[in-house]
Amino acid sequence: MKKRNIYIRLLQLVWVLLILSSCGSRELDRPIQEQITIKDVKVPKGFKLEELYKPNEHDQGSWVSITKDDQGRLYTSDQFGYLYRVTLPTDVGSKQGIVVDKLDMNIGLAQGLLWHKNVLYALVNSNVNRDLKIYSGFYKITDSSGDGQFDKVDTLRIFEGSFGEHGPHNIELSPDKKSLYLVLGNRILIPEGLKSHVPKVWGEDNILPTIKDPSGHVNEIKAPGGWVAKVDIVTEEWTVHNVGMRNTYDMAFNQDGELFGFDSDMELDMGMPWYRPIRLCHFTSGSEFGWRSGTGKFIQEYPDNLPGIINIGQGSPTGVMNGEGLKFPSYYQNGLYLFDWSYGTMYFASLKPKGSSYNVELSEFISGVPLPLTNGLVGDDGAMYFLTGGRRLESTLYKLTYEGKRPAEILTLTENEEGKAERSLRKKLEALHVKKDASQIGFIIENLDHADRFSRFAARVAMEHQDYDLWKNEINKKVTSLKAVALSISIAHLGTDSDKLKAVEKLLEIDFTSLSEERKIDYIRGIQLLLIRSEGEFPEAISKRIVEALRPSYLISSNLVNKELCKVLSFLQVADIIEPTLEKMENDTVASADQKAIYLSENISKRSEQYGAAIENMLKNMPNPQNISYAKSLSVIKQGWAKESRERYFKWYRDALTKSGGNSYAQFIRAIQEVALTNVPLADRQYFESLASEAMSEADNLASEVKQPKGPGQNWTVETVKSAYLKNKTKANFENGQNFFKASLCANCHSIKGVGRNIGPELTQVGTRFSISDLAEAIVNPSSTISDRYRYTSYHLEDGRVVTGKVIEEDKGALKISTNAFSPDLRTIIRKSRVEKEEESLISPMPPGLINRLNEQELTDLIAFLVSGGNQEHEIYNN
Repeated sequence: MKKRNIYIRLLQLVWVLLILSSCGSRELDRPIQEQITIKDVKVPKGFKLEELYKPNEHDQGSWVSITKDDQGRLYTSDQFGYLYRVTLPTDVGSKQGIVVDKLDMNIGLAQGLLWHKNVLYALVNSNVNRDLKIYSGFYKITDSSGDGQFDKVDTLRIFEGSFGEHGPHNIELSPDKKSLYLVLGNRILIPEGLKSHVPKVWGEDNILPTIKDPSGHVNEIKAPGGWVAKVDIVTEEWTVHNVGMRNTYDMAFNQDGELFGFDSDMELDMGMPWYRPIRLCHFTSGSEFGWRSGTGKFIQEYPDNLPGIINIGQGSPTGVMNGEGLKFPSYYQNGLYLFDWSYGTMYFASLKPKGSSYNVELSEFISGVPLPLTNGLVGDDGAMYFLTGGRRLESTLYKLTYEGKRPAEILTLTENEEGKAERSLRKKLEALHVKKDASQIGFIIENLDHADRFSRFAARVAMEHQDYDLWKNEINKKVTSLKAVALSISIAHLGTDSDKLKAVEKLLEIDFTSLSEERKIDYIRGIQLLLIRSEGEFPEAISKRIVEALRPSYLISSNLVNKELCKVLSFLQVADIIEPTLEKMENDTVASADQKAIYLSENISKRSEQYGAAIENMLKNMPNPQNISYAKSLSVIKQGWAKESRERYFKWYRDALTKSGGNSYAQFIRAIQEVALTNVPLADRQYFESLASEAMSEADNLASEVKQPKGPGQNWTVETVKSAYLKNKTKANFENGQNFFKASLCANCHSIKGVGRNIGPELTQVGTRFSISDLAEAIVNPSSTISDRYRYTSYHLEDGRVVTGKVIEEDKGALKISTNAFSPDLRTIIRKSRVEKEEESLISPMPPGLINRLNEQELTDLIAFLVSGGNQEHEIYNN
């Protein structure tokens, strides 16, 4: 009996130990919550951060890309200059042995670098600088003599056009080491003749007219936007891998061989229903992510594009790196590191398989103010090496190691067993993106309604790569609603009008009211695409049936479904939606928590206070974006307006113009109003336009009660600005700084926390990424670095004149150009036929000398206001 009791107690002890071990294991496999601060950078407890090298202190520019060779040496590039080789010290912990050599060759400006088999590949963006005489393109750099020094540069491809910072970006080696993947911004058009995993059937595909960005940003760019090229290393053949991003800078593979990219938002769109936050995207074969210019961006729920696997908020995505090989705790090896330049934040994304894609657990890894992160890699020693810099900001090479208590052995990561079968099925479908196989049509059709969204997307793309005649009649068979939608989308892309009519009739057989909200979006999108892609109009009887199917669900469904229903019904000129829509717009004026969450998600709210300040300010006065979508839809309805309804509708614009949003918010509201006015009888237009004029005047009145500087001023230089600030910053005054922000005309082009205009960059976060030196340089020498979004173009005309400005509108024959940053409504129209040459202006729209009327303390107050981001509670005022 005693033996039995002892045996039972031993079992109990083992069981307790197993439970404790399991709990400990789970604890170790979680992010470290506690953070410490090292050199003004927050890192998880147990990590050690070292500043290894500052290239700007050695006149080596601002580094934005990095790779390593087989000997562990690093190669970096200045965004506006040369390439450098960095030899790290062999003695661990020593900085004395760091040697940095400039590559003595006419190559640089590389936003992407990759070392593979004794070749240094460079993806060059020469649009940002003209000092180096090299074209934007893809190059390989080699040591042909074998003496250890590069001596040969071969051109693999040249990119033509003007694309600023939306051009060539980074390079990634495929897991099988047979291909290179290049990510390219939305200003680089896909060259003719390339093979493509994406069917070349892309279009703007918006059922309502797109309103271009009033600031003129990338308005000339059509679908499909940013893209990824797969390049065979041996044959050098290019294939389009995926499309539809805005401006992804970097990407990385995980251990399952899956590719991910970190795509940017359009911060000027904040507050608008078409705003899309920065997001991590799973770049599967043939995928489309729905970027379009202006108001045309697809919602992520549309079945003809894929969603991001996590939305993060507002920011400026740069580097992406896989954690494999880091000598960190196990949790931090199995995932991706995402770099955000504008908020100085590096995130860790732990990927958990879900179907054939992934869920993401996101945590903030490191952050700093300023910490303009650009790129990083895993060193041979298991440390993380990363860069800050870009746009001529102060640049630093950092080293991050782990010295804490958790185990930190380098793991050998293997493919996830979870999701393996689903990924295998998707890849079998993706193999049909590159070949035709009539015997696989049944397999493709079978998976058009697969439960996994990424798999059914892959199936539809595979179908569009097959011969159309082999599958077009599937729409006539009895199929599920998902298959009917998938077939309808593909028929809209490839079919004749008669085929499209059959597809509409198939969709109309489905009881719309019986569908889930998700499936309703699929259904509506299928209808939209068939209407958009038809060359002629559908018979009136079919249009009537569409209205009969959709109208009863309008305004009793979810916000998302209601928004899409409003688009279709407005397109079909259903006037009886005007009155109930106006009631909704007048009574449902507050943005919901879900609508606000894309700006201030739980992850963003965990940041330090200054990160969310600007967005929090917008959220306090944010319009309901649902109503903006309704207003845009109603703007195209031509008939059926009662005068009282029109008055209510145009008064909505007056109220909307008192709200806050991104830099283009007010201009977009006005642009929607202009569309609506085209449907107002000519005799009544002036009256209805005037209903919003009061709000416009209030928004434009920036000079009221502004006190002018006392001076005496001086011709400020970068050094004297820095000196004056350091000497007087303890006496900085918030109210005076805000006043001089207006008095120095900064507010005529820029805004901080809603104060000012939205012509130039929004400056609320400027203190999070600019040092005082950087800020002084930007003010004193504004032409030293110009973002492509705000860069002017010079048009040389046949009569010898040169018109310099930014294109606001363009049609087949003419350009409408804003030529004065302080008076954006002053525009010049030039005929395209008279333009002999156009070139990017090297002169900033912002004139130098705007601060020269200020004395030392006045200048200090202004600088402090900029650094604080307009936050009176900022620590700068608590000295």
